[in-house]
Amino acid sequence: MRARASLAALLLAVLALASASAQEPRPSPARTPKRGGGLWGDVGFAYGRLHLTCTTCSSVVAANGTAVTVSAGFTPARTVLLGLQAQQWSSSGTALRQRVRSVLAVVQWYPWPATGFFLRGGNGIVRGPVAPQANGAQPSSTQGTGVGFALGMGYDVKLSQRLGLTVQAATHISALGDLTVGGQPATDVIAYVTRLGVAVVLR
Repeated sequence: MRARASLAALLLAVLALASASAQEPRPSPARTPKRGGGLWGDVGFAYGRLHLTCTTCSSVVAANGTAVTVSAGFTPARTVLLGLQAQQWSSSGTALRQRVRSVLAVVQWYPWPATGFFLRGGNGIVRGPVAPQANGAQPSSTQGTGVGFALGMGYDVKLSQRLGLTVQAATHISALGDLTVGGQPATDVIAYVTRLGVAVVLR
């Protein structure tokens, strides 16, 4: 009898909690800001892979590494974010140091706000030591500065009213111009950095 009474009491408690939960207001399914004018920011960490080419290169240079991104800006509309993004990709496990750093003006757009899916694009200034494989030159790093364009996408997962996590994937294309590697020309150097990672988001 005691077991049955305890079970009945437990069932009544569960039903009471379920009823109370059903009466609570549901949060909006939208994961983007509800109105314009708010500030936003995110900090991300990612795996990144570099591909380096030029018109006078004997081969394509590929290297693995890590990328760190920091972004911040404002929200002019519910589905649009504007801001600046700083990114640094650094090679790992290679003898030659390579690093691609950039500062981009970015726009982030939510085509279907309730899903949390977004597209992000931007362009700006790129700088860093890279090591293209120029014909007839010994492998070495050289400093380059140019312009870059980035295109990516992601998915927001909301943790609280203002805090969330984002899964991001992006490709960053940088035109570093004509460089000199070990005394040999490396013309029209292009650096491609592809990254996949996560970010902590504050909105």
